[in-house]
Amino acid sequence: MGTIRKGALGGFSGKAGSIVGSSWRDINYIKGLPKLSNKPKTVKQLEQQGKFAIAIRFLLPVKSLMNVTYGQIKSGRATGFNMAMKQVLDNAITGTYPEYEIDFPNAQLAKGNLGTPSDLVLLAEDLNLTVSWSPRFDKLNRFITDEMTVLVFDPVSRDFVIGPADVLRTAGTTVVEIPSEWSGRTVHVYMFYIALNGKDVSNSIHAGTVDIL
Repeated sequence: MGTIRKGALGGFSGKAGSIVGSSWRDINYIKGLPKLSNKPKTVKQLEQQGKFAIAIRFLLPVKSLMNVTYGQIKSGRATGFNMAMKQVLDNAITGTYPEYEIDFPNAQLAKGNLGTPSDLVLLAEDLNLTVSWSPRFDKLNRFITDEMTVLVFDPVSRDFVIGPADVLRTAGTTVVEIPSEWSGRTVHVYMFYIALNGKDVSNSIHAGTVDIL
């Protein structure tokens, strides 16, 4: 694969003969058409593809958020979402091919240096999930202006809902509205802080599971 440096002709996209032009993050590339192979995939390749599929299915609904919550540890041209994918692939997939599952407590949806949420309490009633935590703060890594983010994941619909915005660390509690179709299901709750600058975050905490009534 080659890189096109901007000149009189600039970059191009699409197919031209045996080459393909494309662009990613303002960098133009050219590459040859892939060679077709009749070789069957190895067991290891099938296993990796299966793990990748379940990881991306889990994280894709919150892709934009992962670019924030992993933005400080992205490596090279890897995005925050790429780094979140790597964390799940390395630490949060269980089972054997083809029956893979997400190991929810080991999935980390944010990674950073802010102080993490603590003393977590979950209570679900009438499609409202009340989440409580210790409101303590300090001048080191727990700031008054940190905002609490609550993510609730439903394994049945494979979707997330996010709690209200602008809830500060010092509030100590918030209420998340749960979709009515999730009634009777068991959901997973993740919590983490995002700093006022929108960049610094805490590690996420898997706060546990709760039955939606």
